[in-house]
This record gives sequence, C-alpha cells and structure tokens, in this order.
Amino acid sequence: MAYVPFPSTSSNADESYSLDEIVYRSNSGGLLDVQHDLDALKAFPGSYWRNLFDSRVGKTTWPYGSGVWSKKEWVLPEISSDDIVSAFEGNSNLFWAERFGKQFLEMTDLWVKHCGNSHTWSFKDLGMTVLVSQVNRLRKMNKPVFGVGCASTSVIFY
Repeated sequence: MAYVPFPSTSSNADESYSLDEIVYRSNSGGLLDVQHDLDALKAFPGSYWRNLFDSRVGKTTWPYGSGVWSKKEWVLPEISSDDIVSAFEGNSNLFWAERFGKQFLEMTDLWVKHCGNSHTWSFKDLGMTVLVSQVNRLRKMNKPVFGVGCASTSVIFY
C-alpha cells in the first residue's frame, strides 16, 4: 500500500509515498489517496478471502472482532495487532429495503447499511480506527505525530 496523488495524472504517475511517511500533500501539490497493492491481494483467490473474513465475523479475538479489522489484510496489512486502536466498530446490521428497491431502483432484493446504527453512532469511526491505529504505529516508530483530527464535528487528540 502507498499514498499516491489524487487524482492521478500522467504528470505525477511516478509519485508514491510510504504509509509510514508523514506527508500532507504530494510534490505536485495535490491531495493524496491510498493505493492498495492489488497484485498482493490477487495472490489468493476470492474463496480464500471469503472464508478468512467469514471465519472472523462475530468473534471477539483481537482485533478481528471489529468490522474493519476483520479485513485487516485489505485495510492495513503492515500494522501489528498490538498497534490497533479499536472499539470493535462496524459489523452493523443490514436492513432490507424491499419497497424502496422495487419502487425507485427496480431491484427486487435491496439491503442497506446504516453505519450510524452502531454502538459508536458514527460511520466516521470506520475510518478513524485506521487513522488512529496508524498514528499509534508511527509514534512507536518515533515519528513526530502530535495529534490527529477528523473533518467533522469531532476532533481526537492522541
């Protein structure tokens, strides 16, 4: 995984940063996006990933009980479980939206996820657990991170 300029253009195609670097903007001045190593993910078939992730659902084994960290290999594979900061966010229910699906989307079987319907009451926690965990990792590597924030009504100082 790496940071790459967003949106990627031919002028910054070779620009890439490690997730262990503290970078706020690309050299070209743009925002950054996380790019997954798709070749590493493709090394295993879909059935492998499905079985692995399904085996973690509903478990309390750290950190895999989290709906985010149950898919750690896809989220932030390099992080140690000891560096993860989590409230076991995610794994909220799916709600059947049959009438809405049929009436507006011409779908016969629509299910929706309401991430605010969780013990943390916020969808932002799904991304913030990754950010705070990576900051925890960087601080243990003696990187100068003094605080983190979320573009919302809440700010977390760590």
